Amino acid sequence: MECPTCGKPLATERGMRQHHTKVHGVSLPNRTCSGCGDRFYDPKSRREFCDDCNPNAGDHNGNWRDATAESVCVLCDSSFEYYPSEKEGVYCPECVEDASGLLPENPMDDLEPTVVDCEYCGEPFPAPPSRTTGKSYGTFCSTRCYGDWLSANVVGESHHQWEGGPLVYGNGWWRVRALALERDAYTCQCCGKGVDDLGQNPDVHHIERVREFDDPSDAHELENVVTLCRPCHRKVETGVVATPVPSDEK
Repeated sequence: MECPTCGKPLATERGMRQHHTKVHGVSLPNRTCSGCGDRFYDPKSRREFCDDCNPNAGDHNGNWRDATAESVCVLCDSSFEYYPSEKEGVYCPECVEDASGLLPENPMDDLEPTVVDCEYCGEPFPAPPSRTTGKSYGTFCSTRCYGDWLSANVVGESHHQWEGGPLVYGNGWWRVRALALERDAYTCQCCGKGVDDLGQNPDVHHIERVREFDDPSDAHELENVVTLCRPCHRKVETGVVATPVPSDEK
């Protein structure tokens, strides 16, 4: 098998193609166009049409840069160019831009934030209308205030996890809580925030709920608790995030 350019003999067709590409800088045709029957090169050997016959390329494509058509605007009678599509071009760009109602501006752009008082700390802060309307729990200046308000107000039957009656933790809770905080370096095992970030000690969460034990004190084992900040604690209890593994088991 000889190279069609220099006549060098090659053992295989593949070798000849590699030689022609590397030595002569041109890849030999490897496909036959279904449209015109000419041979052409496709690096992936998948195309059915050459560039001239491809129904989705070049001047066959309605968005081809040189495929614009000319029309006359029905409003101002000016001529303009547009890319053909299923709809005829009947309005020039200037009339479209000036048309009332076709391109409305964002009605929220001109609205000034409303200054309201935080439901928890009482401090005033600017809030957009989306945060001051339709809120069953009020408006808060930060997620911390929102979380503190929930902890103080959404309790008992108002809580989404209410299962009836008070829950007595029994013996050993405060001891294992202190051990868990020390083990986890007073750091949330979900987001990594510590006392300096939180401004307070994080919570200690039971991995297997206290209500699952006949004797609540059986739940207070170090391997069954993990340190979490209050926001992560809520996310874990509601199933938004998975319960993290305690630090000594990672």
